[in-house]
Amino acid sequence: MAVAVTIDFRNTYQVEPVSDDYRISKFNTILKDGTSEELKIKISNNAHELMPNVYNLAFGPEDDKGKINDKAELPHTDYSKVFSTILFEAYTYLRKHKSHSIGIDGSDMNRAILYFRFIQKNYTYLADRFNIYGLKYYVRITRFGKTQYQNPFDFDDIFLKPQLIEKGEKINFDSLYNFFVFGLKKQ
Repeated sequence: MAVAVTIDFRNTYQVEPVSDDYRISKFNTILKDGTSEELKIKISNNAHELMPNVYNLAFGPEDDKGKINDKAELPHTDYSKVFSTILFEAYTYLRKHKSHSIGIDGSDMNRAILYFRFIQKNYTYLADRFNIYGLKYYVRITRFGKTQYQNPFDFDDIFLKPQLIEKGEKINFDSLYNFFVFGLKKQ
């Protein structure tokens, strides 16, 4: 996967809305072998169980059961255009749902590093539109929710403290963010 991604909302693929509420859309990306691959963008119906008003954004090709394969590694011809399209759809959704924020899960260490690098490389552009926070999952409960555990686990003892990401932050592998929250910047 490429690291040199430049986000530009004027350089996006044509998106086909699937839902009227801006939660689900699809677009075709061109792969290095010249073929086209349909990608789906989906914003969850429900807020994160432990973070009110944060809705997860997933993206990727659909599998045989219609679920997004967010672990797929595709050889895109234009990674900048792919990620610009995804973030533009998030931006469009947030402009229609101003009290919401979008959460993007770096599902493994490599993706978390990649997303953090994208944010840093495009910080000025993104920070003009979004407040961007990072969250480190310290315990599994914050990723998978209360349904993974049986009582007497003290769910009220879980504190989520998203940190505002600053321009020029370096990757710290001891406290690497693996969940990124994008909220619409007040215009």
